[in-house]
Amino acid sequence: MLTRAMLDPSMYFLAVMGLLASLLASRAVIAPHRYRPLTGHEGQALIGTVLLGTGIAVVITLVMGNALSDLLLPVALFLLAAVPMARLAPRLNVAGVLLLTTEILTFWFGFVWTALFLREAGLPANTLMLAGGAMVFAGIFFGLTFAERIARDAVLTHESWRYPMDAPTGAAGPRDQKVSIQLPCYAEPPEVVMATMDHLAALDHHDFEVLVCDNNTKDEALWRPLEAHCAYLNERAGKEIFRFFHVSPLPGAKAGALNWLLDVMHPDAEFVAVIDADYLATPDFLARLLPFFRNPRVGYVQTPHDYREYQGSAYLTACYWEYMPSNKVDMLGVSEYGGAFTIGTMCILRANAIREAGGWAEWCLTEDSEISVRLRAVGYSGLYIGETFGRGLIPETFSDYKKQRFRWTAGPVQQLRRHWRLFLPSPWARPLPGWTKLLEVLRCMAPLRVLFAMIGGLLGFLALAAALLAGVMEPFQVPDAAWVLTGIGTAAWLVGIWHRYKLTGTTRLRDMVLGEVARNALTYTVLQAGLAGLSAKPLAWRRTPKFALGADRGSILADSLPETVIGVVLAVFAGLTIAAADQVGVSFALLSGLGLASLALRFFCAPYVAWLALRHARRQASNMPEPQAPAVLSQRTT
Repeated sequence: MLTRAMLDPSMYFLAVMGLLASLLASRAVIAPHRYRPLTGHEGQALIGTVLLGTGIAVVITLVMGNALSDLLLPVALFLLAAVPMARLAPRLNVAGVLLLTTEILTFWFGFVWTALFLREAGLPANTLMLAGGAMVFAGIFFGLTFAERIARDAVLTHESWRYPMDAPTGAAGPRDQKVSIQLPCYAEPPEVVMATMDHLAALDHHDFEVLVCDNNTKDEALWRPLEAHCAYLNERAGKEIFRFFHVSPLPGAKAGALNWLLDVMHPDAEFVAVIDADYLATPDFLARLLPFFRNPRVGYVQTPHDYREYQGSAYLTACYWEYMPSNKVDMLGVSEYGGAFTIGTMCILRANAIREAGGWAEWCLTEDSEISVRLRAVGYSGLYIGETFGRGLIPETFSDYKKQRFRWTAGPVQQLRRHWRLFLPSPWARPLPGWTKLLEVLRCMAPLRVLFAMIGGLLGFLALAAALLAGVMEPFQVPDAAWVLTGIGTAAWLVGIWHRYKLTGTTRLRDMVLGEVARNALTYTVLQAGLAGLSAKPLAWRRTPKFALGADRGSILADSLPETVIGVVLAVFAGLTIAAADQVGVSFALLSGLGLASLALRFFCAPYVAWLALRHARRQASNMPEPQAPAVLSQRTT
């Protein structure tokens, strides 16, 4: 009869293969879209890696006292899966073949291994049934998310590409295509917006206009300098390029401003470029991106969010490196599989496509990505280009950072709730480009998936702990293999994290740690936003302020109270679990306690980042110069 111990060698082998595949990818993929084969023959690299993994698994199997014969099945199945995959999916590199094969086999072997372990543990019948249901759900979850990982990890696993990888250099596109650059703003520092306008004035394109729309700002001291600066830039250029509008009242936040500008933009403008008020564009922004629109079905081109002035601040550095892996790695893969979406700034869209899709959605917190859904629904496609063409400012406080992420997370959930019919399979809904339907559904559901996984894990732990404490089942020992697999899996995960940050642009351990801390600090905000997005009630659109800070902005506890409370509760449960080792079993108590402690640490990242932000605010306040006359006055008098 098959036992869990008989599958231990299979799990060792697959864990080792996952680690080797991650190491191979980290050496071969040296930059996004730049793959460097390690040997002259890819087949030799594949077979050689499998042989190396087998050798390491043999050593582990002997040390752990398992039978070497139990390694034959996983090695044979691995080769039977990997070799055809390499031939049938020629766009995959060797690391990609190894990673995807490992994931598939790990799921199936892991499913059986877990079932056998639960049977050996002597769980009560009702608990066993619940565990079985959870495993079936996990299987469905794996199947859906596996396709998402293929797309998001394409930069790591692919060596050839169907869609453009870079913006063209050298010969630019037609310079007579008129572009309407639209810059909506509300209660922004004048010097920030004027710097953005200065960079737009320097664009290397013949025919464009810049529409600056200040909506609903009550303080004239904030918008009058912008009006004056538009006049100054037009006078300097010798023609009217900039037009300023102060509109109040104007509902709909940023989307309302963009819809209003559609009616006043130049009638000959073929394209709309959207720029946030704090983004400094490079001179070639239009010249190098407009050529993509020679394809009449391309409806929009998006470039990454990127940021400036973060150096020298641990808080801003943490935020910066949290932002970048998604913008520089994940989004490239999503674009390769037809799922590129607009993200609100540094993007260009066809004007007639916007109108055909019905304009900007004033009900959605993420009007930017929402419109890309409707653009694809009316027959257009989009591209995401990984090169930076502009840099903005990072939110100066942890509270504002959380508000920004709340908006970015709740908005896609709103999109799914409104547009779910578009994502139905054919023939119930019209086709969309590539894997758009699957990728959009999974992206919009991402916060809910994390929430359900956390709740499921905690409920499973509580059920087991209650059964053990009540004496319904005997204490059981976690197999030694679990500790080995945890160690190898953690190593593979760390290699993958390091590689993603390397592709993003840093090899400094401090940057990587700060980026991961910031990502974990947003856990509660992401979960909260996911639930809020399900509500049919309109959610308030709260902008990200860009004013200089005072020393009294926020406090650690006020900015992270829910996260701190959750972290304390989880830490207490971790301590109680370890203290009850005699009742629940030492290995179960240790493994569960470590799991709860790691989850508590994830929430404790929030007060730490809040502290970094408060320290940053105080330093900014101490370095703040005395108030001066508005910069626009000195410019106009020169």
